[in-house]
Amino acid sequence: MLQSAAMTIIIEQLYSCFSGYTIPAHPTGCPCCVADSDYQRLRSKPIRQLTSNDLWRYSLKALNTWGDADQFRAILPRFLELCADRSVFIDRDMIFGKLRLADWQTWPASEQQLILTYLWTLWQAALADPDYAIDEMLSAIAQTELDLQPLLISWDAQLDTMIGLHHYADFLDLHMAKILGQNRLHGHSWNNRGQATALVISWVLDPMRRERMTAAFANSQYDPESRLLAQILEWFDLAP
Repeated sequence: MLQSAAMTIIIEQLYSCFSGYTIPAHPTGCPCCVADSDYQRLRSKPIRQLTSNDLWRYSLKALNTWGDADQFRAILPRFLELCADRSVFIDRDMIFGKLRLADWQTWPASEQQLILTYLWTLWQAALADPDYAIDEMLSAIAQTELDLQPLLISWDAQLDTMIGLHHYADFLDLHMAKILGQNRLHGHSWNNRGQATALVISWVLDPMRRERMTAAFANSQYDPESRLLAQILEWFDLAP
């Protein structure tokens, strides 16, 4: 995912907003868990130049056995910059989960708002990208404990488009068997996000959406759209 102009601006704002936080000069981790070489790797180059490999050990241990919320905030802009780049291999579920561990929704209002803007922009970019696995983005954002309702509403607004329908059909293919059989979502990342899981399942099974898809199928005169709608309705036919 190439960064949009809006995301580029947000990333710069993140660096500016969190510039007051620094990586301490001396190790702050458990000496049994964090080697001095691990710590020095974080300080080996400017934060903007740290790669996902440089950050891997810290991302595993941050806020558990390595550092506090302020140290995490010092590195956060770089984490979020990497998470916005689909060409980078980085565990977005884990990084966004660290925001939850850091109690980001208690941070100063300016920091919270900037993170909200970042997450919303990231979500909109994923919705607009036909090649993005929308489940990966939704599950990652769910780790932050952000209310997913506005994201689902925005997805609803995209269900009149082929990209929105593709995302929806793919989501049902991945999750519907688990929803119908076990009342849960596919994948371990949802296991500890009970409230978010319940919200997403309720959204998926909403009878009004089924009626909407049925009406769209009846009125569709475009073969690719009709096939997608038929694929979606096959799952709804299995629902009680």
